[in-house]
Amino acid sequence: MPDSSNLRDLVNRIGREQHERILSGSWWHSIDLGGSLVTEGVHAIDELKDNYERFGLPADLTGRSVIDIGCWDGFYSFESARRGARVVAVDCWRPENFFTAREALNLDIPFHELSVYESTRDRLGAFDITLFLGVLYHLRHPLLALERVCEVTREVAIIETHASDNLFETEHPVMEFYEIDELGGQYDNWWGPNTSCLVKMVRAAGFARAEVIRRQASRAVVRAHRKWERREMETAPSLEIRRAVNAVTMEEEIPRRGRRAFIDLSVAGLPLQARRETVEVEVGGFGIGAIYFGQSPDPQRAGTTQINAPVPPGLDPGITDVVVRFGEKRSNEFPVRIVDAGEW
Repeated sequence: MPDSSNLRDLVNRIGREQHERILSGSWWHSIDLGGSLVTEGVHAIDELKDNYERFGLPADLTGRSVIDIGCWDGFYSFESARRGARVVAVDCWRPENFFTAREALNLDIPFHELSVYESTRDRLGAFDITLFLGVLYHLRHPLLALERVCEVTREVAIIETHASDNLFETEHPVMEFYEIDELGGQYDNWWGPNTSCLVKMVRAAGFARAEVIRRQASRAVVRAHRKWERREMETAPSLEIRRAVNAVTMEEEIPRRGRRAFIDLSVAGLPLQARRETVEVEVGGFGIGAIYFGQSPDPQRAGTTQINAPVPPGLDPGITDVVVRFGEKRSNEFPVRIVDAGEW
């Protein structure tokens, strides 16, 4: 936080009119700029701090990287930086309030004017933590957006959105569509998933698992993980991956993205009780759910189980390992070649 003299210098530079605008209530986030200067946003500081605490992120983020996609006024970016993180902020337009607050707080937080669809690992890199708050329901292509979020996330993403649980008394995954301005009178609100739908979309986008950390009538918060939950594993592998090929072409090279980015595994040693929902595939350290589990019609693969899985978003081209787990059982590390096919 800046000292009071720095804050006075800032106020002098921006002038009385802009200073009054800071305090005028035109902010979405309330942000403590120090020296008793607080932006009176629609959401109070105590509410925003409580939201952040509920994310379950470490109090000390020193050495960690955070990307805030849809940063708006920037409270969550600034709070992450206050906890020691290296932060990058992204929004689809240039929110002037963000730059005013960033200057007042004297924080070195790079900003990128990009849509979430443009927020790729190739362009921005990968981050330990992704914040994706209050954005999903504004998007015409929500599943594509979640794939982009997954791609830039190394460990965990916090995803918060408008939800439609108050409309659908069911755990069946459903999503309401808003053609024009049915939600809040805004033309850029498109979708209202219920929480069950949100969880399944998160997994379909490439996250290994998703946990609901807050569920209200019209809001939901999900913590999405790139890795399977840690547990004790056997010391020596009892499962054996005998083959790993491109599930579309049956060739050894596997595209890291696109319509052919699927892996076909032949695994020996899985017990009869194993199912698609209970096996865990890991590629390059990232967990990914299986989309097919069963016996292969190929007689050369007799005695093995066929498991097909998408390539997890965010892999770099090159040789990496595939592992399959079931309970405490694990397979050998089987090398596969991930290639940049340049195709979607």
